[in-house]
Amino acid sequence: MKYFSGRRVIITLFLVLLLSGILFAGFNMPRVPGDFGCAVHFRNGHIMRLYQAAGHRYRYWITLDKIDPLLVKATLACEDRRFYFHPGVDILAVARAAWQDLEAGRVVSGGSTITLQLARLLDPGPRTLFKKLKEAFQALLLETRFSKKEILERYLNLAPYGGNREGVATASLYYFGKLPRGLTPAQIAFLVSLPQAPRRGLRRDVAARNRILARLRHNGLITPAEATKAFRTPLVIHPHPFPFRAPHAADYLYAAHAGARHIVSTLDAGVQGLAVSAARRHRERLMALGATQAAVVVISNKTRAVRALVGSLDYWNTEFGGQVRGFNAPRSPGSALKPFLYAMALQKGILTPETRMEDRPKAYGAFRPVNFSPRFRGLVPVRTALALSLNLPFINLLRETGVPAFLKFMKKAGFSWGKTPGLTAVTGGVEVKLLRLTNLYATLARGGRHGPPRLLTADPLTEQPLLLPGAASLTLQALDVKNHGAEKGDFDISWKTGTSWGQRDAWAIGVSPQYTVGVWAGNFDGRGALGLTGARAALPLMLDIITALRSRPATFRTPAGTLEWIKICPDSGLPAGPFCSNATLTLFPAGAPRPPVCTWHRAFLVERETGYRACPWKRYPLGSLERRIYLVPPDHAGPPFSPACAVEERGGTVRILSPTQGTLYLLSKARDLTRGLPLKAETDTVGQTIYWFVNGKPFTKSLSGATVIITPPRGNVKIGAMDETGHWSAVRIWVSFLG
Repeated sequence: MKYFSGRRVIITLFLVLLLSGILFAGFNMPRVPGDFGCAVHFRNGHIMRLYQAAGHRYRYWITLDKIDPLLVKATLACEDRRFYFHPGVDILAVARAAWQDLEAGRVVSGGSTITLQLARLLDPGPRTLFKKLKEAFQALLLETRFSKKEILERYLNLAPYGGNREGVATASLYYFGKLPRGLTPAQIAFLVSLPQAPRRGLRRDVAARNRILARLRHNGLITPAEATKAFRTPLVIHPHPFPFRAPHAADYLYAAHAGARHIVSTLDAGVQGLAVSAARRHRERLMALGATQAAVVVISNKTRAVRALVGSLDYWNTEFGGQVRGFNAPRSPGSALKPFLYAMALQKGILTPETRMEDRPKAYGAFRPVNFSPRFRGLVPVRTALALSLNLPFINLLRETGVPAFLKFMKKAGFSWGKTPGLTAVTGGVEVKLLRLTNLYATLARGGRHGPPRLLTADPLTEQPLLLPGAASLTLQALDVKNHGAEKGDFDISWKTGTSWGQRDAWAIGVSPQYTVGVWAGNFDGRGALGLTGARAALPLMLDIITALRSRPATFRTPAGTLEWIKICPDSGLPAGPFCSNATLTLFPAGAPRPPVCTWHRAFLVERETGYRACPWKRYPLGSLERRIYLVPPDHAGPPFSPACAVEERGGTVRILSPTQGTLYLLSKARDLTRGLPLKAETDTVGQTIYWFVNGKPFTKSLSGATVIITPPRGNVKIGAMDETGHWSAVRIWVSFLG
């Protein structure tokens, strides 16, 4: 009679399932949640930080191929042995469970499959008969949409493991501090037992684990020896805090890639740890100098991949803005942009590394720049001015190259500013971010090729030429450690420091053949301090990190053909002119236009006996003059005139009657129209000859009050007149030609 009743139950179940398919045919398939938390990884796959899913749940997605194979097999053995052979509902398991329940008179076994459990996880609700029938039909629908592998993968990622922890990866990280791979049989058995009673949490249920181990041994999934060892293993479970490393970098990447389940960064766990440790070691020293925060960026020169990002000295320090991402905060760079003005000037043919620049006090309207040191050095080679970070030579160089040209160059490098800066652009009058600036310095190590920093392993290396390889190489040479007066270690290092106005920001960016390391130190509130200089605050930390990284290769390699030797004047540093003696050689970027030839050495006619410069209005006996070469830097006069050239009468003047100051003259090339420009001047001193100069060069002469016609050059023209006693007058006019 009991057997007959069991058959009736089985037949009834088949009929109910058939009817449920009809009743729920219009129901939609349960929605598979997409709100998984995000895991940010180091480049080796280790987790940097986990971000929760909706509802403050830790739900971390992991693909099936990254789960320990024994854990997958154990789950199937304990939850659904015929998983690969049923359509979502295991009729045999249902019949067996019903039969056992009827014989026992109570529920002793269940017929739930993994697909049914997934349907229940996707559409939770009260465990009523109606709900169970609905789940059965939903399981059938899931089997039509997903493969067995996809169903098993979703189940293992959604199964409850106690508290707000869902998914086997989350459970493995929480209980064992690692992803679910390479686990011991005892650990696997413990994890498999949890979804059967997830509310148990950390109760050390050895019996539940051992039941799973017995099942694994019975099914041949582990050997008897492995089972014996697992049975004897104490169940000691210590919850592990979820990974929380490089929090500023993780926050930055998480914000930039919203919705991603996995973010695999280029950061190296070892390099990151080294940078963090170094920053913490320097914290006390920085605080003594007035800096409450520091940030660090490390970039691999070979791949432009970011290997470390330190945003502050302490993420949890709310007093000093610890959660500010210092590597992405805009700050004034001080002198840190000077190397790129230098490199740009080299490749534009404005100068050579040895070109002399003036370092002396000068005012540009209300702007009166000074050096960080009050000392001025006169004429210095531009490479030395860069190594010493002198302001005046680089402000003069910026004037010569033009602010618009420099800003266009920086825009190509990825830097732009809403408000157009003036001459202060090269001394800290703009704002930059440490990550972007460090990446720009990496361009020097990459032979002038520039592109965005790589933050994800999936990011391609995309670059375009920014600098000639020779210009990049010469810039690194100018910044070499030897030029700072320091001793060179066992590998090349080139660096540049920067200090913003008011000593609010301290910078140091170092380049070795393998890495580029950028350091900023200061206060996030912009407060300055006397000790906040690049050399004192940021440089020791940068050198600590870059030295610890031990660059290999040890030396910078300049590709053949990127540099060439050119002859230069030893006094001006410009290509040697016809009057330059003792010319020397210097390296220059191959492919760059040559700078203007040196004009510092000039030939003058002088009196043979006295050495005075010959008076242009005086007649000399034949053989009394000779030609001599003199060094005449810009803004310097040549040899002095003879005292005989002095003005003989006080109050003498030269008055230019034609042309008239500021007048536009329209001349014609046709002979029957305006013949040319009339020159006329008067002098009231002894001697009636007027000497005329056009744009500073001798042109013609006339008698006082007489008119002489000339054909001047087109454009803005300076006309000068001088009498025999040295009186001078000049006008500036504009000349245009018709026809």
